[in-house]
Amino acid sequence: MKSAILVLLPFAGVALASPATGEASKTLDLVGVSAVITGEASSVKLTTSSAAPYHATISGRREGWFASWYSSWFASDCRSASDMKLVASTLRIDVAPSSWLDPSDCVVEINANIQPESSVSIDQAALQANIAGNFSTIAIAGKAADVSLDGHASSIDLKGEALKVNLFYGSIRQDENIAIAGKALDATLSFGQQVPISYSVTALASFVDSSLPNTAGAKPSIVIKGDFVRATIR
Repeated sequence: MKSAILVLLPFAGVALASPATGEASKTLDLVGVSAVITGEASSVKLTTSSAAPYHATISGRREGWFASWYSSWFASDCRSASDMKLVASTLRIDVAPSSWLDPSDCVVEINANIQPESSVSIDQAALQANIAGNFSTIAIAGKAADVSLDGHASSIDLKGEALKVNLFYGSIRQDENIAIAGKALDATLSFGQQVPISYSVTALASFVDSSLPNTAGAKPSIVIKGDFVRATIR
């Protein structure tokens, strides 16, 4: 069952903040929500725990050497933090870009617990994503991304100029298709001992270290394409 979609798109959203700390935070209930849309550059944590409420939280915090001084003198918000709203059965999380006049980095953090076997689609320039649980599809496109999965996804499609990927499969259903493409990528994929897999790597320069044999037609099926590739398969 595909019950949710997470898409990251650029949008000039409305910022929420505490004047004393420069932090922003808002939470929305996701019960019955069929889609989640969010965006620009952010740190994302996604889970599919049935033991926890289905909701999403977005918050903004300053970091860097100037952050504490700036927040103590100025009441302006963390300008990359943005608002969330429900539109019918779609949750929109709109992350606005930081102002170039802002002397302190603003980090946007998004935490969402969505229904198992949800679909996730992310499109943004820069992303750090920690994903845990069972998903139907995960599609991520951007310039720079650091992506980790601990769980399962039947389909994974990752594209970017610079990618760091760590995929740990807790279970194998023999329906897995994994595609990773980028100019420069470092990928570590773990499936367990003696799991039949098939893989292909196409690159200008590559280093591939696999402890699993390449079995034609087997799934998980892994296709990696890039200019400079380092891949570890276990």
